[in-house]
Amino acid sequence: MSDAGGAGRTDEGVAPGPQTPRTVIEGRYELLESIGSGAMGEVWRAYDRRLRRYVAVKGLLARTAMTADTRRTAMQRARREAEALAKIEHQNVVTVHDQVETDHQVWIVMKLLEGRSLADLLRRERVLGVPRAAGIGLQILQGLRAVHQAKVLHRDVKPGNVLVRDEGLAILVDFGIASFAGANKVTKLGIPIGTPPYMAPELFAPASPGPTPASDLWALGVTLYEMAEGRLPFRGHEVWEVQENIRSTPEPPYRYSGPLAPVIQGLLAPDKDDRLDAATAEAMLQEVLRDPEAQEPLKWERPTESHEPPFAQQSHAHESGQEQVPPEKLQPARQGRRGGSRGWRGALAVALAALLAGGVWLALPDREPESPPGNASEAKPPSPAQKEWERWREGHSTLRIGVKGDQPGLSEYLEKKKTYEGFDISMAYAIAEALGYPRDGVEFIRVTSDNRSTRLVNKEVDLVVASYSITEERRKVDKVEFVGPYFNAGRTFLVRKKSRKHDLDSAADVRESKAAVCTAKGSTYESLADDGYTMREPQLATYQECVDELLNADSDVYAVASDDVLLAGYAHGKPGELKLLDTHRGTEGYGVAMRPQDEALRSQVCSALREVISSGDWDTMYDKHLADLGLLAKSAPDPPECGTL
Repeated sequence: MSDAGGAGRTDEGVAPGPQTPRTVIEGRYELLESIGSGAMGEVWRAYDRRLRRYVAVKGLLARTAMTADTRRTAMQRARREAEALAKIEHQNVVTVHDQVETDHQVWIVMKLLEGRSLADLLRRERVLGVPRAAGIGLQILQGLRAVHQAKVLHRDVKPGNVLVRDEGLAILVDFGIASFAGANKVTKLGIPIGTPPYMAPELFAPASPGPTPASDLWALGVTLYEMAEGRLPFRGHEVWEVQENIRSTPEPPYRYSGPLAPVIQGLLAPDKDDRLDAATAEAMLQEVLRDPEAQEPLKWERPTESHEPPFAQQSHAHESGQEQVPPEKLQPARQGRRGGSRGWRGALAVALAALLAGGVWLALPDREPESPPGNASEAKPPSPAQKEWERWREGHSTLRIGVKGDQPGLSEYLEKKKTYEGFDISMAYAIAEALGYPRDGVEFIRVTSDNRSTRLVNKEVDLVVASYSITEERRKVDKVEFVGPYFNAGRTFLVRKKSRKHDLDSAADVRESKAAVCTAKGSTYESLADDGYTMREPQLATYQECVDELLNADSDVYAVASDDVLLAGYAHGKPGELKLLDTHRGTEGYGVAMRPQDEALRSQVCSALREVISSGDWDTMYDKHLADLGLLAKSAPDPPECGTL
């Protein structure tokens, strides 16, 4: 979520036209439209009636149920945060104009900025050249230094929280989980707050003191790597996955970073005491920008085919008679973690000499022409796979998709509206649109965990988008094939907040108490019996039935086992009665299921899903349907690898 993203250009000083009554804060700030929302609050484009200008207004308190005591404490923290942020005056930090307090909310009024997030820029361009990445990184760092001098920690530095103006100015935004005097450093479950791929390893160490300025600098290092290399340095969708990758492979590969590599290496030192300090990092970034040889523009062409793998190595060095540089020679020499810039310029000069001589420094080769020279006007005949897809499409005027109807946030049937809604539904529509089906050409058919494979095999549905976990057993036994994952969910339990018999605060409590556990028939959680859990017999058809039993005071069911994203919707709907336990180890990757023999359909779905994830549509769906459920922040999975047609 961006504090300033999404607002269109409007002339300053012109009052809004006649509209339906809107919320006005303190008789001054008229909320016009939501321009960003998430678990940490909502940002509004607003009109300042007194100064006759447009501003951004954000509520600092999370929209969750609170007792009087917790709300009073939260108000005090939010008040201190607003005061701390208001003291920061820097061109690379969003400007705070005012602080307003109402009965149940603390609002900050900020400058309304135009531009797009760095995340949007990376989705479009994938890789930024060294000078551009260094310039943006330097501005983020300078903004962070101003923030740290005000005794504030950002705690969520990432491309989505950096706004890039058309003139190149980078602005740090969204202090929704910033740390200041008196702020919480962890969630109520003891989990550090932040976005997993950008969180520093020391945040998870035993007896960790919590976030420090070095933690923000680690996140800057991840962001710099992402700008220069076009990918995250440490993959993973859950906190433990990312941290395990940091431990097992602390040194990510450097292919396009050139002189930025030593800076990134220094910022990504796993030991915070070995990490570059802000002053040294700033000096190194400035030296990269001063280096005349670092001003070569990045030559990058975004692949036009969604199934084309990133960073394809189709070098055309042989066409010009130049020697191709082996990939290993593109990597800069390892440098010491501290001590500034000493030593890295020599390694850089050698690398630049070799790369520039080959004409491939920080460049991807041009794509080969689609038609041979001299035959540009001839249409390329369709491949056998394309013909197979055309035949499949002609035989299916309607795309029938199996979905669930009882999963709030994911896939829920709204009786009053007579329609389905949720993340899975938006995903299904996006895939259908990519396949050439309009909305009225899509038919949703309700399925359960127990019958979805049968409906596929019997050709009652063409696809299933229904929190269907990808497993080899399902491929063999259910005789289905998957594309994905399109979502990675954690494994957890849903329990009553006030239980008449068991005090359940962890997965271990559920197992040791022998409390009866319910899960949907046919789900992967039926195997919990093998791990010592007491399972309800027989299992019910749906999770909604399990939740109904959990809420029934006369029932022997004390826990529901499933994925965190699935159960979070139920907990969100009953905040005073239900709670999620801490996510335990392991993830469930949801896939789009289909029949194995529909190879043409599978190829098309893969390309469609790849585009949904790469374009940023996944993030939009997540923010709309799942961001407010109180989960730890989730990131999009890696785009699937697809074969060519």
